[in-house]
Amino acid sequence: MKLAVSKNNMVIKLMTLILLAFSFVTHAQVASVNANVDKNPAMADESIVLSVVAIGDADPSSFDPSSLSDNFFVGRTSTSTQTRVINFNTTRSTSWTTILIPRRQGTFDIPSFNIGGKQTEPITVRVIPASAGSPGKAREAFVTTSVDIQQPYVQQLITYTVKIHLAVELQRGSLANPQIENAEIKKLGDDKEYSDIVDGQRYRIIERRYGIIPQASGDITVKGPLFEAEIIDRSRNSFSYFNQTRPINRVAPDVALTVKPIPPSFNEHWLPSEYVQLNEEWQPALSEIKAGEPITRTLTLSVLGVAEEQLPQITGIYPPDFKIYPDQATTASVVKDGNLIAQRVENIAIIPNRAGQFVLPPVKVAWFNTRTQKMEFAQIPAKSIAVAPSTTGTTTVPLSTPPAPITDDSSAQITDNTLSPTIKTVEVATFWSASSWLLLGMWILTVFAWYWHANRNPQKAPRVKMVNQTEKDHWKQLKSVAKNGKPGDIHAAIETWKTCITDAGERDAGEPINWQQYANLHSQIEIMFASEYAQGSSSWKSESLIDELEQVRKRILNQHKQATQLPPLYQ
Repeated sequence: MKLAVSKNNMVIKLMTLILLAFSFVTHAQVASVNANVDKNPAMADESIVLSVVAIGDADPSSFDPSSLSDNFFVGRTSTSTQTRVINFNTTRSTSWTTILIPRRQGTFDIPSFNIGGKQTEPITVRVIPASAGSPGKAREAFVTTSVDIQQPYVQQLITYTVKIHLAVELQRGSLANPQIENAEIKKLGDDKEYSDIVDGQRYRIIERRYGIIPQASGDITVKGPLFEAEIIDRSRNSFSYFNQTRPINRVAPDVALTVKPIPPSFNEHWLPSEYVQLNEEWQPALSEIKAGEPITRTLTLSVLGVAEEQLPQITGIYPPDFKIYPDQATTASVVKDGNLIAQRVENIAIIPNRAGQFVLPPVKVAWFNTRTQKMEFAQIPAKSIAVAPSTTGTTTVPLSTPPAPITDDSSAQITDNTLSPTIKTVEVATFWSASSWLLLGMWILTVFAWYWHANRNPQKAPRVKMVNQTEKDHWKQLKSVAKNGKPGDIHAAIETWKTCITDAGERDAGEPINWQQYANLHSQIEIMFASEYAQGSSSWKSESLIDELEQVRKRILNQHKQATQLPPLYQ
């Protein structure tokens, strides 16, 4: 008996397993599929929840809502699966939930979807204006957009403003960027937050501004950004300590623009703006320009409402006697008071070759005034500049008698005669004093003594020392700096040595040195400065400059030697 009962139990278990396997096989295919929306009709800026449910074993990736993007903003899609077993009957279902936001008003069809060989029924959705909602009921949230220009020119800045209106308490939220083809989009400044009354309802408003720069002419559309948020739901009756929230989705309306092309009559670099300014700065000042010394000119172009990539190169014309070494230009953009400002800065090193009076032509930048619809010029006017001679080789002779200081004498009065020159007659004695005769006799004796000594030992006649030890020290320092120093330090060392050897020449030879005759030296100095201001790497070596300096020094010393040799007393 026990053996028979055990066999019956095994048969029952085997049949149960077979039935379960058959049940799974029969439900392995999709039995049915259904689609529905949570609201119909829907307002223009409200989100619609599309739900698709498939009964059976469906592939989670078989639902694709991308075909709805022409009429709706397609948000995120969430997928869930569920399995139920009732009386050995197994039922599986797969659900897809997608957020849809209408792009415009009208009537639209949600097409059927094929899920596992089964088709959903198409759905017709009617989208009504936001103002057609329930009368007297405030809208909890909506988004508006606006532009300052409906028909801009190519590359003209458009200010695009987005305002989020909230009549409920916001827990968290995010705003996507607007979408547009063939255009650059930049956020302008920080968000602003304030309150305002719209249609009798007070709203908290969050304002964000964008700068849109179209790059092609024609009709374009700025697709409104999506606002996704979690708001606190006060309508739910809950005793929970935590606030209950629910998601909302709002999309801003699209904005249509007509971008105009560049006017055919405008032949300059295209620069559309409302304000353009061109400034210059000199370092050192223009009044301090000297031949052979570098001076830096800084040109700054500031333009309102353009990107820094649109700024043109600033071109200037200079006299042929000026050596020009432009530096790499720098560009930048900044947002100030909600306005986009672009700047281009160019530094030009200038070295005048000679002294004289020169005229710098004006510097002009053409731009298109979007307010007046005319071409204008931002310019720096022409100017006449005086280049002073190089200070090398010149000395300042001090006054033998300094002017008398002004005393606080109450009896002195300033009259018109004070401004006119006064000539005084000084009486000079017509005879010499005894000390004068004595000094003359001593000088004559000194001259005879020197002459006698020179004739006695002609080969050992003393030479006048042309250059003192100070010049030698500066010469050694100049050679040391020229080997490893920077052009600015080398030039400073050269000027110091020039001053020292010039002072020695005037003291010993009695006349200044004409430095203008050493053209090769000036050329080497210009090449040295060119290596500093030229773009890219430089291969300048200091050996050529040192060789030229040594030749100049040798020539000057020989001139000093010849000028200081005393002629014989008797010829």
